[in-house]
Amino acid sequence: MTPRPSRGGGDALPGPQDSGMAGAEAWCDSLLYDFPDAALLTGADHRVMFLNRAARHLFDDLVAWGDPCPLCAPGAPLHELKQTDDGKAVCPQKHLPYRGLLTLDGFSHPLAVSAAPWSDAQGRVLGCLITLKDLQEEIDSHPQLQLQRSILSSILENFPTPFFMVDPDLVITHINRSMERLTGYSREEVVGRKTCGAILKTDQCDTEDCPLRQVMQTQTPLSGLHRVIRDCQGRQIDVVVSASVITDSHGEVLGGFEAFRDVTSLVEAQKQIALLTELTREGMMMVDEDLHVLFANTEMASIANRSKEELIGADLGEVLSPQHRRVALDLLRGLERNGQPEAHFTSTLEPLARSLLERRVFETWMTASRIGQKTLIYLYLRDLTNRIRMGRELHRANTFLTRIIQCSVDGIVVLDNKGAPLIFNEGAERILGYRAEEVVGHPEVLFRFYPPERAREIMRRMRSPEYGPPDKLNTTQITFINKDGTEVPVSFSAAIIREAGKEVGSVGIFTDLRDTLRMRRELEQSQRQLMQAQKIASLGRLSAGVAHEINNPLAGILIYAELLQRAMNADDNGREFVDEIITQTLRCQQIVTRLLEFSRQSLGERTPVNVNQIFNRCVDLLRHQVSFHNISITQDLDPHLPQVPGDAGELQQVFTNLLINAADAMEGEGQIVVATRLHLDGRGILITVTDTGCGIPPEVRDQIFEPFFTTKTPGKGTGMGLPIVYGVIRRHGGSIEVDCPPGGGTTFTIRLPLEPPEAAVPQVWV
Repeated sequence: MTPRPSRGGGDALPGPQDSGMAGAEAWCDSLLYDFPDAALLTGADHRVMFLNRAARHLFDDLVAWGDPCPLCAPGAPLHELKQTDDGKAVCPQKHLPYRGLLTLDGFSHPLAVSAAPWSDAQGRVLGCLITLKDLQEEIDSHPQLQLQRSILSSILENFPTPFFMVDPDLVITHINRSMERLTGYSREEVVGRKTCGAILKTDQCDTEDCPLRQVMQTQTPLSGLHRVIRDCQGRQIDVVVSASVITDSHGEVLGGFEAFRDVTSLVEAQKQIALLTELTREGMMMVDEDLHVLFANTEMASIANRSKEELIGADLGEVLSPQHRRVALDLLRGLERNGQPEAHFTSTLEPLARSLLERRVFETWMTASRIGQKTLIYLYLRDLTNRIRMGRELHRANTFLTRIIQCSVDGIVVLDNKGAPLIFNEGAERILGYRAEEVVGHPEVLFRFYPPERAREIMRRMRSPEYGPPDKLNTTQITFINKDGTEVPVSFSAAIIREAGKEVGSVGIFTDLRDTLRMRRELEQSQRQLMQAQKIASLGRLSAGVAHEINNPLAGILIYAELLQRAMNADDNGREFVDEIITQTLRCQQIVTRLLEFSRQSLGERTPVNVNQIFNRCVDLLRHQVSFHNISITQDLDPHLPQVPGDAGELQQVFTNLLINAADAMEGEGQIVVATRLHLDGRGILITVTDTGCGIPPEVRDQIFEPFFTTKTPGKGTGMGLPIVYGVIRRHGGSIEVDCPPGGGTTFTIRLPLEPPEAAVPQVWV
């Protein structure tokens, strides 16, 4: 079609010039609809007003009436079409090739574009008539080009690597069969209908990290990216992505290309290897030829006292020890010399770089090998610290058990299943008189103190259920023969030792009964002494009764003597005899009164008592007895001593017993010092009784307060004096201690609280 000039002087659309926009559309529809080349009509706003049949087929319904014309967009061939202020067209007719149209088949179509403005009767430009000739048909008609395109299409369709192509808006324009199989989407579902993000669903889709978006912006290919895509059923697929840009001959971006390599099996294998390395209790590490860490498992991170992230890239000597670094360098040198990998075993003797305070010992296996062009060193560390510690603890436990056996006061003898002694402890040595080296391994020595017939009888009893639990012999009393020939009564028990149900030996435990029997005899003697003490107590009660009976006639004598005294003058003959009768009668009455007070049974009443007065009465009562004639009693009593709650009779009995014991210790000659004072904390009083006697031997000081224990000769003591003293003081909430200085003598120190025992806070005496 040849355009004819318009009345405005420029190239104009032929046809009615006064029919307006509607007339132009009708004219185009009647003349151009079946035109063989694609034709379209646009308005002044560059929107499509008309498309003939060829244009619709070319654009494949991507452009419709009312849509912006893609050829008039900024950067397109016809974007300069406009008019001047006077309404004249400034864009002349254009005829040029255009390669920017990327259709749904995924290929850019080369086009020849012709454009001419059309105007109304007044010459105003109303739009543009554009015709496009598809040059692809001419290209496709060339046999050589057809062959090349067929080969290319076949290669792309049958290429084993999945891939797809997109336009600049990331809409998919083509996928191959491998991509269909990988994702489960067909090309009919996605080509021209979905973006790549809609079918891949990766975490990077629709973000700035999208590989296709990046390569189209930078026009720089990307490769080796690890991504996780999802197929049409939502299953995850691990892939390695390569992306590139598609441009025309002028460098214009037509779209992008993305290819995938399915690495699911590789990732699963890596996960399995990672799981194996994490499940092991040994540390695993891989370093490069520069001795920098490439990989380390969690156990190795724990050994090095760092996180796995901190280990990557760190130097081996810094992570473990200089010793590991030296061994690794030796392995590298050996690999360079021999070309064959070598292995090295060692134990860590130097502390690790960042280990804890305790020394840890590792069994280390190291090897070096070449992987391609790289040289790698593998390390495998097994922590032996706990094993060594357990061995030491087991040794310590065995040693402790052995010491227990050796230090036991009881005799312990262990025999093997043939009757040969394996263990003969110190208790057995002490009881039987034999040394261990004389008995262990010598069954003939065993039978010197343990007759064979007795051994057979004991084994028979242990194997029989008639004498107690199986494999055990309940405690029984038997007699062994000491090395010196004396009989030793013992309490004996035994058991059979089994391992996995098999009899491997036996053990016998025996206790020396000689001391027990001796104590039994002493107890019988003490019982006899107790009976004697009971007799004495009965005698005391009898004395108290007699004292009451004596008190009555003494009262009569005193009354009649006083009557005589009153009837006589001071100078009468015999007056001095009457006065002496009265004096001696009062003295007898005083002695009887004190005897009654001493023998009176306590009712347990607690009243405030004056300790100084009680001491005075005790001293007055005892100083005239024969055993005290050559004994000096000094009283250092605090005149301001506070009263204490207590039983005066019981306390008088305590002080009297202490004074009598002191006199007995000095054998009737020496000095006794009695002192009282307030305790430093102000919560009690201190009472001390010190004598100049022979003292108490250290080996028996812990026994003096035990009932029936006495150091006096038989018949002179019952062993009940000090136990009674101890009981009275404890009932008063106090304490009593004894001290015997090296120079001789004995000091008893009594502490009594100022509050009643039932209300007093427990005292802490210093």
